[in-house]
Amino acid sequence: MQITEKKQPLFNKLVLDHTGQPDCRELLLVSDNGTYAATTLCGYNSRKYHGMLVTPQPQLGEDNHVLLSSLDESVLKDGQTWQLNTHCYPDTYYPDGFRHIHTFGNNIIPTWTYRFGNMVLVKEWLFLTMDNTLYVKYTLQEADSAITLQLMPLLAFRNMHALTHHNNQVNGTITPVTNGCSIQLYPGYTPLYLQTSVNGKFIPAANWYYNFTYPEEQKRGYEYLEDLYTPGYFELKLEAGQSVFFAAGVKAANMERIPIRVTNLLREQKTPVTICDYLRNSAHRFIIRKDKRTIIKAGYYWFGSWGRDTCISLPGLTLLTGDVYYFRKIADTLLEDMKDGVIPNTGSGTHATYNTADASLWLVWAMQQFVRYYINGEKLWEIYGSSLTSILEHYRQGTLFGIRMEEDGLIHAGEEGYALTWMDAIVDNQPVTPRSGKAVEINALWYNAVCFCLQVATEAGDKNFVKEWAAYPEKIRTSFVNCFWNPEKKYLADCVNGSYLDWSVRPNQLFAVSLPFSPLTEEQQKAVMDKVKEELLTPRGLRTLSPHDTCYLGHYGGDQSTRDRAYHQGTVWPWMLGHFAEGYLKVYGQEGRWLLEEIYEGLAPALAESCLYTMAEVFDGDFPHRAGGAVSQAWSVAELLRFRNILNNHKQ
Repeated sequence: MQITEKKQPLFNKLVLDHTGQPDCRELLLVSDNGTYAATTLCGYNSRKYHGMLVTPQPQLGEDNHVLLSSLDESVLKDGQTWQLNTHCYPDTYYPDGFRHIHTFGNNIIPTWTYRFGNMVLVKEWLFLTMDNTLYVKYTLQEADSAITLQLMPLLAFRNMHALTHHNNQVNGTITPVTNGCSIQLYPGYTPLYLQTSVNGKFIPAANWYYNFTYPEEQKRGYEYLEDLYTPGYFELKLEAGQSVFFAAGVKAANMERIPIRVTNLLREQKTPVTICDYLRNSAHRFIIRKDKRTIIKAGYYWFGSWGRDTCISLPGLTLLTGDVYYFRKIADTLLEDMKDGVIPNTGSGTHATYNTADASLWLVWAMQQFVRYYINGEKLWEIYGSSLTSILEHYRQGTLFGIRMEEDGLIHAGEEGYALTWMDAIVDNQPVTPRSGKAVEINALWYNAVCFCLQVATEAGDKNFVKEWAAYPEKIRTSFVNCFWNPEKKYLADCVNGSYLDWSVRPNQLFAVSLPFSPLTEEQQKAVMDKVKEELLTPRGLRTLSPHDTCYLGHYGGDQSTRDRAYHQGTVWPWMLGHFAEGYLKVYGQEGRWLLEEIYEGLAPALAESCLYTMAEVFDGDFPHRAGGAVSQAWSVAELLRFRNILNNHKQ
């Protein structure tokens, strides 16, 4: 019998509380090439990464750039003016347009409903498929006479990691286009096209506005004040029952076709109901198509593509969402840059870095999931056998950053000043969590990789590979237990380097149970899972260090150095819940299912606590486990999708 997720509305409509400060929860909308729009529910930008059009400028580098920061919206009627926008300034929010927001909904597209005077105005944001233009639809639902809608764009034209300030280098030249204008503030940028769907008026009124404040950057120890430039504003007449569109993009839009395209889009969309529905919708935003390459963006807003994150996210984001086509596209993109059996940690081509000991082994695990869900082993070996063999051979003979198999069959990795595992934070040029030597999860992944490759090579009839590698699993298994297991402590050492054994209780030992091929006995697997559950499990994921440890840090916050010191010293990571579910069911079977169902259903509030409707990168180790880090993280979303799938497909 298959038990599926509860079907209950989660976040159909939010009534915003205006008794205090504006709602600081965030909204993120992404197009197919990684262009995005982001802000808070109340419309003010709390981060330098927020903006209504944040888009790639490949001629200027790999980062996205904030072109249109925000849009000031005012309604004029009978001599009165209602300002609907809000900005954060030092010590104040102005204007207080957020108080006019009655509800916010995001069943299919983000929708704000404003009530002011005797009027109701609805605003909706959307990107159309393969369209890197943000469209804003305004509908005057209720009014006793026509209104004038004023829209004033505030421009930044800067790298998303930087801020802009008043300067005399701006090019304020305005070029007329159909129902709007284009403007290119600085050389090297593509022009920004600003258009409306009716023939409104654009009134030039160039000006600078000062001291926009980004409180999230202030908390994080970064520069947080910015000046923004406006070329002028649009004026549009709007009758009751009428809708108009505003568009911002790097190409001119055919505004006449927009209403029918929007109608078709809404007809195609399904209203999300379950946690899984929201996670699937979120999953698509991480798959970025750039020219002939397809990548996974590790997280929003500041992450690029990371090899480890890509491989861990790959099954959940593609195989479990119906985007199977992209599994091979993304895997092939990674393999294009593989060097000496190591896929890049970050970057590509001449910009690739290879300081990772586990990314290639996670790629083997991703291939394992591909076989589990969509392809037989013989076919996989035909396509990827040479790449998988290259990974194993290079790890065995020795490759970059001291990655090598020692005489006992285990993998040793590490060089001074580098952090090669996923616990990779570095402060003052030194790893916060030194794990050079034999790391437990690297060797669990190694054992799993060798066993899996033997399995599919056997199916494919590759006798030479099987003959060469057949003796390794038993050798690795025996050495793994001898190296990491302590029968008195009843859990696994985190890292072994010569005579030094690190007995910190961390979640890395989990993978020696959760991976399809485990080197542990059933009794050892149960002991490991009990230890992880007892000291590391929280309602939001697994702590990276036991709270009983004197090095434990229960809060993730402050400047970068402070955050990095806490990153893997107690901070909770939700991505490990997928492997926790797999390991726990392996040990406890049906008996363990109810705990996992409770954890999964308990994640629903987290989808509305930080950025709607997705999963953050990390949470505090201490209660109440506040969200932190990137507001939307690929492997968090991917592994929670896999968590649900594991529960759905567990044999009763």
